[in-house]
Amino acid sequence: MSQELDLLIKSKNLRGRNLSGERLFGAELDQADLNGANLSNARLSGAELNQADMENANLSNAHLSRAQMSKAKLIGADLTGAKMSEANLEGADLTKAIAKNTKLSEANLSHAKLDHADFAGADLSNADLTGTSLVGVNLTDAILTNAKLKGAILTSCQLSGAKLTNADCTDADLRSVQFSGADINGTIFKGANLSYADLSEINIYSTSFMGANLCEALMPDGSRSKQGC
Repeated sequence: MSQELDLLIKSKNLRGRNLSGERLFGAELDQADLNGANLSNARLSGAELNQADMENANLSNAHLSRAQMSKAKLIGADLTGAKMSEANLEGADLTKAIAKNTKLSEANLSHAKLDHADFAGADLSNADLTGTSLVGVNLTDAILTNAKLKGAILTSCQLSGAKLTNADCTDADLRSVQFSGADINGTIFKGANLSYADLSEINIYSTSFMGANLCEALMPDGSRSKQGC
């Protein structure tokens, strides 16, 4: 790291800076201003970014595994292809973020806000999304195997082709969700609200909907469920 960059890191004023490809392993950037910064391909594994402002930042293909990003502001940020396994994003704001094909396995996204973000093809296997808001999120072809989605809000989400094998959706709000082609084998839906969800093109027979609200959900046989109405 150059002396100039070291001084910038210490100042935490990196707004709009071009840091593409920089090696910032374990950098201490809590509450830093990275608004609009270019961090594409940057090496930020283990970095401290709690409460950092990264709104509209370019983090595409960045290395952020095990980064600490609780309550970080990532509104509109580009996280396409970023490697964020085991990252801590508890309470972070990722509204309208672009996270296509992002690696978030075992990441902590509990109580985060992901409304209207694009997570198509993202790997969220074993991720913690407890109490997370995912209103209108695009999760097409995403991997959510063993994910924790207890109490999460996923209204009007696109889950076509997603893998939800053994995911825990207890008490989740799944109203009007599109499940076309999704794999829900072993998914737990206890207490979940699936009213008006589209279940027409999936195999529901290896999954228990005991205790779930399926009012007016579109079923594989073309009927509308009355369970919970």
